[in-house]
Amino acid sequence: MGIRGFSTTSWSHDTLNCTDRSQPMNAWGMGLPQAQLERIKSDPTIIALALQEAWNCGAPQNVNGVLGFKTASRDRNGTALLARHGFAGPVQYHEIDARARQWLIGGDVCLEAGCANTMPIYSVHFADTTEDGVPIQAQRVLEFLARRGGARIFMGDLNVHKTDTWNPKVRCTARDKPGALRTIGMIEGAGYTDAWKATQNSEGWTGMASRPGCGSPAGNLYKRIDYVYSSGLQTVSTDRFGRAAPGGDAPSDHVGLIAELLIVPAGAPPGEPAP
Repeated sequence: MGIRGFSTTSWSHDTLNCTDRSQPMNAWGMGLPQAQLERIKSDPTIIALALQEAWNCGAPQNVNGVLGFKTASRDRNGTALLARHGFAGPVQYHEIDARARQWLIGGDVCLEAGCANTMPIYSVHFADTTEDGVPIQAQRVLEFLARRGGARIFMGDLNVHKTDTWNPKVRCTARDKPGALRTIGMIEGAGYTDAWKATQNSEGWTGMASRPGCGSPAGNLYKRIDYVYSSGLQTVSTDRFGRAAPGGDAPSDHVGLIAELLIVPAGAPPGEPAP
């Protein structure tokens, strides 16, 4: 649905309409998310796209109508994973919280067209109304992925945020909740690397776009709630996409993250080039 900018009157982020031009349309109807998806489509090094809250106009099949990836999973409460070269085997749908309707979705993603090499990659969404709900969801993800072994990746909207000197508190940032801090500690304690933290020294905000009175400057992002976590891989770089100017028309209330990860062969000397 997007988030309308402070001065825009030509569209609405309060409607599900993306097809009827006689009525106000949302960001999808205006083509804002599609413009950002074209960036993903045109970069052949991006081999998987994780979606969360991908409902209605932004459902996985519509997203893949722009991308043209080989395989798009079905969505489970808005969570999905799209693979440019497909999967080596069936897509896995693992329910991590039946009451909150949250899922871990992914599988062995092909790294090239011939699928000679694969990587376990998963999309996930954490959300609950209780303090203990998100840590429980995180624990179930960690237990499921631990059974896979080897290098692996999971990414998504984890709804956990921590303010500190590296990720400072700004207007509208909520207090650090014990459940959120516990979740971050659990994931990193299990040996997963936060891609943004490994490669950047800036705040890493990914939400919430164009909210009046929030952020600094006004309308800027002010939460870091989206993550790319990997185990057994080296993080090379991270970037954000879909980011509007503060207070501008935004294709989503979150921005996207792009992470470049390197497979390091077993026994490779430190510092040596690797494929």
